[in-house]
Amino acid sequence: MQPPPRKVRVTQELKHTHSEQLSRLHIKHQAECDLLEDLRTFSQKRASVERDYAQALQKLANQYLKREWPDSLSEEADHRNMYCVWRAYLEGTVQVTQSRIAACDNYKVQVAEPAKTARLQKEQQLRKTGFTLHGSSDSVEILF
Repeated sequence: MQPPPRKVRVTQELKHTHSEQLSRLHIKHQAECDLLEDLRTFSQKRASVERDYAQALQKLANQYLKREWPDSLSEEADHRNMYCVWRAYLEGTVQVTQSRIAACDNYKVQVAEPAKTARLQKEQQLRKTGFTLHGSSDSVEILF
């Protein structure tokens, strides 16, 4: 025969349930903060990679633009000449790289900084609610 089940005090059961819920809340909050931090770091690294690529491409295009062009190029400004097409392509590449660099800066501002702010707000919110919930746990214990 098994011994009869022990009666658990209501306060102990409530305290256990409360601490379990607090633990789950903390784990959920930590996972969300980690995700925000990953988002922030990823966006910073991506912006850096994009910026490096744009700068390297711009440097390459500028090297080819600095080359000497035939004299006939300055006379003919139409796009039927292959030199004119090549020069227009290189100038377009430089413009695109400048746009990419500006986009990288905007990406950092629009993603990385708000993610950092959101993470800090979540951490502050957890601290505030944590103190409140721990206080309610103590008050439950006093009531019973």
